[in-house]
Amino acid sequence: MVEKATTGSRRGRPRQFDPDQVVEAAMGAFFAKGFESTTLADLEAATGVDRSTLYNSFDGKSGLYHQATALYLDRAAQMLFDELGHGTGDGLADIITFLERLRAGLTADGVSPGCLIVNDMASGSDPEATARYRAMLDSGLAAALGRAAGAGHIDPASIDGRASLLSAAVIGINLVSAHTGDNGQVSHLVSGAIAEVSSWRAE
Repeated sequence: MVEKATTGSRRGRPRQFDPDQVVEAAMGAFFAKGFESTTLADLEAATGVDRSTLYNSFDGKSGLYHQATALYLDRAAQMLFDELGHGTGDGLADIITFLERLRAGLTADGVSPGCLIVNDMASGSDPEATARYRAMLDSGLAAALGRAAGAGHIDPASIDGRASLLSAAVIGINLVSAHTGDNGQVSHLVSGAIAEVSSWRAE
């Protein structure tokens, strides 16, 4: 549905825009440059909406960023975290599948490197988004490792330590992608993580 918004005056024809498309476009702008470096001019260019409308309809740069991170995390949940948390019954296989999907997403053609949330994590731009990302990652890994323990593949006492190790690895891999853009290095790191998880079954 197309929403209408005015820029503070009732004269003339009101501007028309699709809020979902504006958030989608803004997410791309934030992903490319990060919250701090993205300007209102960048957002105007990306969304096709003037800054007064961005303030009136989206609460400016910060409000638009919060909506963009929410959209990003909704998609991450569907593509990565939901299956990791619920899985197939073979927890180690589910973790390996998660890592393979992570690699595919980070090394795909035409995508911004890294993760929108992890890229901005240190800046504190959206603590709520950071907390939600960490919760999905940590709970998903713990659930998958719990299934692995239930199947007798790992020691239940090792779940917390292994989950922390994998969480740090995933965040680190995203940061390497964001700061180097080196898909070969990213793929190598993911392969190392997969090899480590695969070795747990042999224990």
